Amino acid sequence: MFTRIINFYLRYQNINLKISFILISLQILHLYWLTTDVVIYRLTGIDYFIELSDFILLFIIIDYIEIPALVSGIIYYFFALIYDKKEKEKRIKNTVLLILLAIQSIHIFWITDEIVYSTFVGSDLIYMPEYFAWIAILIDYLELPVIYDLLKRIVKKEN
Repeated sequence: MFTRIINFYLRYQNINLKISFILISLQILHLYWLTTDVVIYRLTGIDYFIELSDFILLFIIIDYIEIPALVSGIIYYFFALIYDKKEKEKRIKNTVLLILLAIQSIHIFWITDEIVYSTFVGSDLIYMPEYFAWIAILIDYLELPVIYDLLKRIVKKEN
């Protein structure tokens, strides 16, 4: 049974690549919210997100899509690491990208965006040193190299 699942995944690896890319790329909208409504606001006091605040539900939904995005990305890079043994450089790159996604998934359970937001805005419910919030924000940006790599792989497969 396990072999059949692996064979199925490998047979449709190109589709899995595209699904992973789409799901993880949606996180660019999440990073936009994080940058404008949290980071820039915290650093400058200017809220650049206010014009899009009517769409906050969309940004919340995209934030929850991060979980299946990370799962699909981790599975993709796990299989790439195991079954793409062509070059040592590719194995190292796949390992690094897998680690970035694993750190990102741990971060979801460690410090959520709500905790970061509460830390910066000020909440009596949760106390966390501000530097933890900045670490969590930086971890969110670890998806960018993965998005770039997945896009590069899609373009390479299409040519």
